[in-house]
Amino acid sequence: MDRLGWRLSRHGSLVFGGLLVVAGILLLVAQYASIDLGRYGWPLYVIVPGLALLLVGLLMRGASGLVVPGAIVTATGLVLAAQNTFNLWATWAYAWALIFPGGAGVGLALQGRVRGSARQVEAGLQGALLGLALFVVLGAVFEGVVHVSGLYLGAVGQVALAVALIVVGLVLLATRARPRRAVGPAVEASPPPEPPATGSSNG
Repeated sequence: MDRLGWRLSRHGSLVFGGLLVVAGILLLVAQYASIDLGRYGWPLYVIVPGLALLLVGLLMRGASGLVVPGAIVTATGLVLAAQNTFNLWATWAYAWALIFPGGAGVGLALQGRVRGSARQVEAGLQGALLGLALFVVLGAVFEGVVHVSGLYLGAVGQVALAVALIVVGLVLLATRARPRRAVGPAVEASPPPEPPATGSSNG
């Protein structure tokens, strides 16, 4: 019991120390980059709790269930930070894909690493790839056609969006075309061997 308490205390110290380091770095960046934390820093109230959940889930195997919520909360905070900094709130029309299934997929993959589940890691990576693909495709539609954010990307931007769509499509095709690993070798069924004779022969 004492050993368990020591381990929990040690992990708690690691998590708290990591959060302090992250907070200190962010404060230094904000100070030297002249960032107004009152206007631009409020997404940290979402990012920091998300990172805390991630750290606890990654460092404590028994709390690995916190990894997926932590990834979702962190991804939400990062999206909010980008939207708040560049005043691109209309991007919610497609940025949600970075949170779910994107962020959830990343969290699922990390959780699978903690639990030693290759199947869970693969499923999480597929979810993350799906989220990225939805973000690129929907972003191309809403920004390149509808101009939901009022951004006119010009000829170069249109070409870049088209190339991004092609790349994402090729990646998805390559992923689906990859042969699945066989669960086990296919062997032809054969009758069980006859048990050896136990009685003595008459003669």
